[in-house]
Amino acid sequence: MNTNQPTKPFNPEVILQRFNTRASPSGDSDSSALSASNWRKTEGLLREVVKDRAFHLISVQKTLLEHEVQGLREALINERLRRKRGKALPLQEPEDYHGGAIFYSPRKVKEARERQQQQELEEEQQRLQKAEKYRQREEARQAKAEAAQLRREARAEAQLSRVRQKAERASEKALRAAARRTGRRRSLKATVKAASKNTAVIEPQGNREASSAAAATPPVQSRRGRQITTPARYR
Repeated sequence: MNTNQPTKPFNPEVILQRFNTRASPSGDSDSSALSASNWRKTEGLLREVVKDRAFHLISVQKTLLEHEVQGLREALINERLRRKRGKALPLQEPEDYHGGAIFYSPRKVKEARERQQQQELEEEQQRLQKAEKYRQREEARQAKAEAAQLRREARAEAQLSRVRQKAERASEKALRAAARRTGRRRSLKATVKAASKNTAVIEPQGNREASSAAAATPPVQSRRGRQITTPARYR
């Protein structure tokens, strides 16, 4: 007899009870505290916290971007002012100038500033003209691309229409050929049927009796013993 063979059926509860530890009352209270309703409330609070943090992060990023844009604007304004200050007035030197300091009258300074403003206005107009030309080139390029796309679509549609018409013609041709074959088969069947009817015609009863009577009548012979055949119309 095998001593290793258990004498009782296997009961897993007996083994599991050895490893199960008794939970403390505090643990039971904690687990009971996190019931389904409490967990839903906690989840709602967590979601609100996450939303608040996301909103705070977005607001901080927005503020930083606004400060960055403002700084870039100020830097651009300062750069324009620096360039403007760096430009010298187009003052005309006197013909007898041989070096040294030159003192210009307020009228000369005013004329130089007017010439500078006129020059800046012309430069601005040139920039606007260049921008307008670029815009026109872009519009022409876009219109050309759209026209090319329309031509491609028209060619594709025409090719598709030709293929469709070719398929329709082939289908009609096949249908006509099938109809002709069907008509020939029907006419052939009708001819064969008519021929079979003609070959199967039954001879009338009177003709059959006359022919049998004629066959039963002995032939007529002449005096010299020759057989006389009665014409068919006198039979």
